[in-house]
Amino acid sequence: MIMNDKILTDKRFIDKLNIINNIEVDRCYCRHNISHSQEVVRILTGLSKDRGLDNYEELSFFMGYLHDMGRADDYGGLHNVRSSEFARAILKDYDIDSDSIDIICYAIENHSGRMPINDIYTYINDNVIETDIKDTWAKLLRIADQLSRDCYKCKAASACRWLPEEKTVETWKC
Repeated sequence: MIMNDKILTDKRFIDKLNIINNIEVDRCYCRHNISHSQEVVRILTGLSKDRGLDNYEELSFFMGYLHDMGRADDYGGLHNVRSSEFARAILKDYDIDSDSIDIICYAIENHSGRMPINDIYTYINDNVIETDIKDTWAKLLRIADQLSRDCYKCKAASACRWLPEEKTVETWKC
């Protein structure tokens, strides 16, 4: 079994995912389920590959699947911190090097927030890389998280707290 499969079948990961699914069972807005995580992984992998980032597949995988797991413990405002703590706890039990764990956890802790879609497209088209590689990963995770949403076809869009300029207008294709 490869490392990725081990994480996805880890009881701690499954338990957190089940808690989140139960919390969101009646949620009319975007959910933080496995499909959302898969979409974040897909987009993040493409964005990081385009920038030629080292170890982009593995880092994208772990960031994408672990970035919202803290919602199981703190659904309110600190899910990014709780998600980073969970990621560090679970990844240390596997053969993941400490530098990669630091990048993953930093990106997860700093991924929250939204950007205007036009700014996202400019960032992507200009192939921006931040001075600190950790900041690049955090920004790309934030962008992938936002682009993973299908606002343009959401039935709850009119009640959503997102500003009109933050909402997606198409499915993102890498």
